[in-house]
Amino acid sequence: MAKKGGLFTMLLGAAAGAAAVFFSKEENRAKAKDLLGKAKVEVKKAGKEIKKAVKEATNQPAKTK
Repeated sequence: MAKKGGLFTMLLGAAAGAAAVFFSKEENRAKAKDLLGKAKVEVKKAGKEIKKAVKEATNQPAKTK
């Protein structure tokens, strides 16, 4: 007996179908690759800033009341 899918399953299927249609064109794949490359650079930059902020915060002496 198959389980009933529900709204989430339907939305997931629709999103997968839309992605398949979008990535079927070479032009869209190139655009997505470029966008992901830019996002990867931004994530690395943000990661470095976060690590720096954490390091500075851990090096400061704790304030007592």
